Amino acid sequence: MAFGMDNHSKITVALSSLLRRRHEDAFVIIENPETKKFVQFTGSTTEPLMLDLPSQTLSELEFYRAVDFLRTIDVVGTETVLLDQPHGEAVSQQFSFNKVFDSVTDAAQTVEDIFAIIYEFPADCAITIIEN
Repeated sequence: MAFGMDNHSKITVALSSLLRRRHEDAFVIIENPETKKFVQFTGSTTEPLMLDLPSQTLSELEFYRAVDFLRTIDVVGTETVLLDQPHGEAVSQQFSFNKVFDSVTDAAQTVEDIFAIIYEFPADCAITIIEN
């Protein structure tokens, strides 16, 4: 399922821009504004492009679609303990799907696939880019 050219361009530009940022906490969130469903990436001039899809934001059906689809591209979920502050007390656990990408093209295609396969959005759905 091909994404609309406008969305593809927005995603590619945002991910390329992320890799030119110099601060360590740089991120890009690609979100459908109506549903607030999203995909997020971290990266910078010194850090690789990394997909982060927290499972807590997924419905039960989306979670199962995520497991099935992401397994086909060698993405396995990982559980992380969240702390109340650096070196602090554990307050909760988060299960996320993460993958490091060497290619903006591959990362952009994965975003399009997540929106189409996991969220079942049409190719021309509205997206918003959130950057820091």
